[in-house]
Amino acid sequence: MPTTERKKRERENRRNTIVEATERLITERGFESITMDDIAEASEVSKGTLYLYFRNKSEIALAMHTVGMQEMLNRIAGLIATSGTGLEIIQNMGRLFVDFARENDHYFKCMVYLESMGFEAFKGLKDTDTFGSLQDSDRAIYNYIRRAIQIGIQDGSIDAGFKPDLLPLQIMMTVRGMMQFIIYRDAGLFMASGTESAGVTLESLLDDYAELLTRALRPSR
Repeated sequence: MPTTERKKRERENRRNTIVEATERLITERGFESITMDDIAEASEVSKGTLYLYFRNKSEIALAMHTVGMQEMLNRIAGLIATSGTGLEIIQNMGRLFVDFARENDHYFKCMVYLESMGFEAFKGLKDTDTFGSLQDSDRAIYNYIRRAIQIGIQDGSIDAGFKPDLLPLQIMMTVRGMMQFIIYRDAGLFMASGTESAGVTLESLLDDYAELLTRALRPSR
């Protein structure tokens, strides 16, 4: 193996080791409580070496989120490949997201952390490869939703009046908004006015939204 290729593979393996060690720490202690020192120790690297791979804990969260997104994308690809109407694919995507969040709590905690860390923190990571990979995953999610909508319009299960290019953005932004509501609510910073929101879970919000979306997308008869 050429030296350049070997070094690239070694770097990738070391990076994966750091991400996997962080996953274990999050499962044991949660993301908020761990430090870069903890991650370096769990990864069996020096703190200086750790900073060669990741600028800060937020970038490691981005990397973990990207790993989780890729796993979810693999499942979504399976939905697109199976038989069914476009509307059924959209419904199954909603169930998949809820199930994935429930089954992969460590990835979900990173998603929650990223949603809460703020605009300036994201700007500080904009020029990293890690941020670019996450953007690629977001684009893939968008394209899968758009494809399902196009299938639904073609097979008649989704109203042809919807715009396939806008609707995926609206769905993604709505789901992100529900995540942010749960984050702020759990931090005691926000309660929906006039509602009993204390016992509402993200899963229940997503389930109800999926039903509302399904009804809205059906063609008018």
